[in-house]
Amino acid sequence: MAPYDLRTREIVQEYDQHLGPVNTITFVDENRRFVTTSDDKTIRAWDYDIPVVIKYIAEPYMHSMPAVTLHPNSKFSAWSLHDNY
Repeated sequence: MAPYDLRTREIVQEYDQHLGPVNTITFVDENRRFVTTSDDKTIRAWDYDIPVVIKYIAEPYMHSMPAVTLHPNSKFSAWSLHDNY
């Protein structure tokens, strides 16, 4: 995942920890952080503009998460899983 500046046509930062395609990018904490999900069945949290994972979530029972949305008060979120149940 690499944010791209359309004005300069350059990559401005690269976040390369996921081992599969990134499915979602959800900004939280007044856009100071964001959470990503991937086909590698992990959730990763990042500080904006720093390409180091601050939280990593992966469990053997987890599945790919193709959709995430925040509650309007930003204290809760809903996640969709590909678990075929």
